[in-house]
Amino acid sequence: MKTSWFFFLQHFILIKIFSGSLVDYKACQIKYNCTTTNLNPGECPSGKFLDTRYTNNCCHGCRSGIGRGESGCSVTRANRKCAPGLICDEDFYCILERTSCLHTMHFDENLVGWKPKCEIDGTYSPKQCRGDKLTGRCFCYAEAGERVFGWKWWRNADSMTCTCSRQRYKAEKSGRLDVTVHCLSNGNYEDLQCDMGICWCADESDGHIVKGTFAVPEALWTYLPCYNESFHGDQYLRKCESAAFAQKIAQKKLINRGAINAVPRQIQCNYDGTYGEIIIENPLAFCQMPDGSKLNYAAPSKMMSDMNCNCARDEKIFTMSGIEFNLRCSNNGNYEPNQDQNGKIFCVDRYGFSVSPLLQPDSGLDCDQYIYYAQEDLFFEDEFEY
Repeated sequence: MKTSWFFFLQHFILIKIFSGSLVDYKACQIKYNCTTTNLNPGECPSGKFLDTRYTNNCCHGCRSGIGRGESGCSVTRANRKCAPGLICDEDFYCILERTSCLHTMHFDENLVGWKPKCEIDGTYSPKQCRGDKLTGRCFCYAEAGERVFGWKWWRNADSMTCTCSRQRYKAEKSGRLDVTVHCLSNGNYEDLQCDMGICWCADESDGHIVKGTFAVPEALWTYLPCYNESFHGDQYLRKCESAAFAQKIAQKKLINRGAINAVPRQIQCNYDGTYGEIIIENPLAFCQMPDGSKLNYAAPSKMMSDMNCNCARDEKIFTMSGIEFNLRCSNNGNYEPNQDQNGKIFCVDRYGFSVSPLLQPDSGLDCDQYIYYAQEDLFFEDEFEY
């Protein structure tokens, strides 16, 4: 009887862990017998844009509409709708619908440098690749366009799904402070998972239980067939996340008691249990590598919210991979927006990718007009001219 109860409980918990991972879009398409199931935004003819709810509020197709910044739109009159990717505001102007990836169809790629790949349901594709196939990289993105943990060199990214990073990000964003799911460095699932007191052997692509195996209570995790003592050790949580997890449990208790202002500065860990980008050694905040090694880039700890350490980390990553690194970092480890090469200047985004043409030094280059970060920043207003 106890065994049956445990298997019911594990099934319930695993459903809760993976809840929200499935979408009804495919069912929607089957119901209405949609014929254009593989249409991409770039395949629409000039002047038309991909609409993910083109027919029966379900099937997608290409249509035109009132353009960005134009007036006279309506949400009820079919002939006065904004073009897909735009929404009619209270003043009847068509502005960017930033909740959908499809709003990026209205950007000039020459000015933003790169357009993200969108899914047919209007969300951002989980894997976004930039650069060339040799030195380019693929990164994991959430459905709403935030970049999340996980990357791989483009040439090695064929099996990259980012499902783990997406699911963990979604769980934490929903308010869970105690998520212990482990992701690989490419955003896929590790082969052994523990979360909410249950452990199981996981499929790398989707995290579900490997066929022929069973989930077990956390205390029995070393008996799983996927357990490897030399890799997993005798403790599931790694050094960084052990400290972070204890802190989050304490934080949860403080919040439940109403002591919101007593929440301490959080320890940063990556989704694979390695160390986050920043370590604080007051009065400074330093950039660090995933193994915890400190880099020679720092800023006052009170300014750490402006740090991302992308340049500092990339400099180390490229050097370790034997790839020449020619970009300039700020003192705090971020990329300098203005870069120069062979007497010409150009702009890079916060990830070090070029987003502008090569220009003369006296051209008065303003990088703000080129840089775009999908949903990550809120300072881009619809009135901003691209």
